[in-house]
Amino acid sequence: MFIQMRKLLLFSISVLIIFSAVNGTIKPVHDDVDVVPHGEEMLDVDTIFRALGVPYCMRKCIDPFINSTTSLWNMRNVVNQARKVCTLHAQAITCLKKEQFCDHHKIFSKASSSIEYMCATKHVLFERMETCLNPIVDDVMSTCDKECYARSNLTAFAQDSNIKFAATVGGNAFIVADHLGDLCTSLQCTLPCVTKRLNNKCALSGWLSLDMLMQPFDAVSVMVEQLSPPLRDLITKKIDKRCRFAINPSRLNRIRNGDFNAFNMDHS
Repeated sequence: MFIQMRKLLLFSISVLIIFSAVNGTIKPVHDDVDVVPHGEEMLDVDTIFRALGVPYCMRKCIDPFINSTTSLWNMRNVVNQARKVCTLHAQAITCLKKEQFCDHHKIFSKASSSIEYMCATKHVLFERMETCLNPIVDDVMSTCDKECYARSNLTAFAQDSNIKFAATVGGNAFIVADHLGDLCTSLQCTLPCVTKRLNNKCALSGWLSLDMLMQPFDAVSVMVEQLSPPLRDLITKKIDKRCRFAINPSRLNRIRNGDFNAFNMDHS
């Protein structure tokens, strides 16, 4: 059970790190605005990955790619920097293939499937939209960050004393699972924000981006569906209500089709 839970969390946190680094994501976790982490502060990815127990063999392959996504943290020149992200993602996948016994469940490949989708499957469509997206995407991402506080919440997550403790003991998936709620709340805010604002500026680009960003959640939900019913029920109960959409195929399909009310079905 612990191994399955850790696999799920590796998926989810990796998705949130990559997504938040390029989007930046409702309510900040701090009440005092003076202690909300500033956007220019770099994300402590090392603490997060150590809290999850990501092995060294995986880190040496994926760290250059992760560092390239955090270079987008300041949300400047996002479209052009995306090319570097694509190159380093491909290099990370190649490196992991050589480390045959490091990531045999292909956790990184599935967790970062949005990048593969953008860089390979849909690259022609993104290239066609590049002229329209280039002058507006930075402002869209920055505006949504101001509304949704992704960077603040993710930075606060990495600075949480419980997460730091998990990092010092070689990783603890259950501690991490108890602190995902604010990140999922940010995601619930950011996905509609980015989708609607991109659509308003460049026709269909928001839907294309939403489809891209939903890819890794599909992988998570498929893995959960393949578990035994008792284990599936346990994981569902363990995960914060704000994150349950990420493991429910029908809700994910509704979100992909623009029904963002599917995020909040556990709140009624």
